[in-house]
Amino acid sequence: MIKNIRWVSFMLLLAAPCATAGEWTLPIFNNDGTIEAPAVPPPAVSSGTAVSSFTPVEIPAYAFSGQADIEALIESAVRTSTSTVEVAVYGFTLPRVADALADARDRGVAVRVLVNESHVFTPRVSDQLRQLMDSGVNLRVLRGVGRYGIMHNKVGIFDGKLVLAGSFNWAVTANTANSENAVFSRDEAITAGYLKYFNWMWSFSRAPADGPGAPVESYGQPPQDPARPIMFNGMLLPHYSFSPGGRTEADIVGAVNFARESADIAVFSFYSLDIAGAVVNAHKRGVKVRVVVDRVQASQSEVGKLLLDNNIPFRWSQGFGGKGVMHNKFAVLDQKLLLTGSFNWSANAQDNNFENMFYTASPEYTGPFVTQFENIFSKAYAPTAEEITQAARDAQTETEALEY
Repeated sequence: MIKNIRWVSFMLLLAAPCATAGEWTLPIFNNDGTIEAPAVPPPAVSSGTAVSSFTPVEIPAYAFSGQADIEALIESAVRTSTSTVEVAVYGFTLPRVADALADARDRGVAVRVLVNESHVFTPRVSDQLRQLMDSGVNLRVLRGVGRYGIMHNKVGIFDGKLVLAGSFNWAVTANTANSENAVFSRDEAITAGYLKYFNWMWSFSRAPADGPGAPVESYGQPPQDPARPIMFNGMLLPHYSFSPGGRTEADIVGAVNFARESADIAVFSFYSLDIAGAVVNAHKRGVKVRVVVDRVQASQSEVGKLLLDNNIPFRWSQGFGGKGVMHNKFAVLDQKLLLTGSFNWSANAQDNNFENMFYTASPEYTGPFVTQFENIFSKAYAPTAEEITQAARDAQTETEALEY
């Protein structure tokens, strides 16, 4: 009788693994005559993909390329979103973020992605953009004003509660070579403002299937911060400003005009003579002004010579580790006001491009950006008067360089 029971038990143990997916092992017969069941592996994932090993990371208030894996931060923001993700980016080549966006769409998150039109209507569409389109992500395109305007933002909004801004292009080189910054905010008024701006842009966008759009003369005025809650030396500033149109250039000029002690400026492209004039005036009234720009872009702007002629410390830089570009667009005034975003200091950014600028007087941001400016400026190259003069001559025969 005991032998029969053991035989039945043996047959049941053999059958059990067959009812499950995956590999299995034979039962174990112990010396005392007992039988041990093998471990039953978990069922295969129904989608055919491997179980994700993703572990969420804490999202900080700010991050700098070369010091943080900003792609990992964006991936975490996407993967922890449960309802909505809005993305407005110039170009897109981040593999982990592409996977995260496609996965978010598959699990029911409403994902909307807005990219610059020329990155879709090109023979060399990035693998990541093609992945998003092929996976059914709601992706649309947008062009700026006129012939040369672009959609130049680098913005993410997650569950309507977290916003990402700064200079960081969603590109591999931004994470591995360029000098970049990213800022995150959970401030309700700021996220609401950026979401309103995203929806405004989305209303003008086109599906890729519709083909390239015709040049647009004007999109009207973008949303503005109605509160202008930041008090800087007597001037009221917004938490955010947008373009094309809007008040970004005027607010930069105003903020520089109200600076009393210092103006540390790190900007990829510096072409605006209005802002340059405010910088020169600040220097003349005793403000400690320092300016660093991207080395390549500097060769196509006359602003460098203007600063040199007025004895303003001016340097050329590039990416971290001696490669890439100095792609920041930020300023810290009096060490207590930060301005950063996608907005290059140019007429094109003001009038033609879709851009954003993020403003804050919080020490949580201003202190680290002061330190980062010192890091960039101390390693930057101080060009000679001859080099700057030659760059200014070259700039007179060049149109404004392509911004990114």
